[in-house]
Amino acid sequence: MVRLPLQCLLWGSFLTAVHPEPPTSCRENQYLTNSRCCNLCPPGQKLVNDCTEVTETECLPCSKGEFLATRNREKYCHQHRYCNPNLGLQIQTEGTSITDTVCICDEGHHCTSHTCESCTPHSLCLPGFGVEQMATGVSDTICEPCSVGFFSSVSSAFEKCHPWTSCESKGLVEQHSGTNKTDVVCGFQNRMRALVVIPITMVILFTVLLVSACISESPGKMAKKQETKALHPKAERQDPVETIDPEDFLGPHSTPPVQETLHWCQPVTQEDGKESRISVQERE
Repeated sequence: MVRLPLQCLLWGSFLTAVHPEPPTSCRENQYLTNSRCCNLCPPGQKLVNDCTEVTETECLPCSKGEFLATRNREKYCHQHRYCNPNLGLQIQTEGTSITDTVCICDEGHHCTSHTCESCTPHSLCLPGFGVEQMATGVSDTICEPCSVGFFSSVSSAFEKCHPWTSCESKGLVEQHSGTNKTDVVCGFQNRMRALVVIPITMVILFTVLLVSACISESPGKMAKKQETKALHPKAERQDPVETIDPEDFLGPHSTPPVQETLHWCQPVTQEDGKESRISVQERE
């Protein structure tokens, strides 16, 4: 009875040694085919023929515009990506036999997914929000609300929240408080405002009075001149008066007679034979 199990064990060991079981797993960088472990093709190459008892795995390099990034048993290489400019894409890195082409979005846009199949414009941070992290070619803008003491009054993909203006540092006082969308409004103190406004007002009043005095003086002078002309109408201009010198009756050797006339109240000599200027009023 004891011999029977022992004999079965011996026969089982003998049969296993003569007919080994096929392998169920292979080492790293190998693959199982036809009950045999074959080496994988290196990156950048594709599989042509599996290994046999006498030959290794047969591989060929990928063609231009194709790639395989890892060790493989692929029969075909993968095509490089096409960066479609109509979708806002452009090439960032050209592909090789072991790497794919890398696309990126145009400026002001970012990829809609990690594969970057299409692009979308960067988001803007609205008033009351500032940019916490600027957008990149693969990520959108990250906004944050402006905290107390800061504000943002524009929609922007670049502007951060700005601190409120310090009125004290400028020697001013705060007139209106700031919000997350508006800045603080600064102004002069009442006393300081009076010191500025009063001198300006005095200068304006003095200028107005000076101009008024000049305007009122001019019509007075004109009226006075007209009154003077009315009282002395012949003082300004007198018509010429002819005078006769007694020497005109002397002999032939005497000097030619001259005539004196008054021209604008001044005596003027005039030789004989020239027409005297006698006004029409005196002739009458």
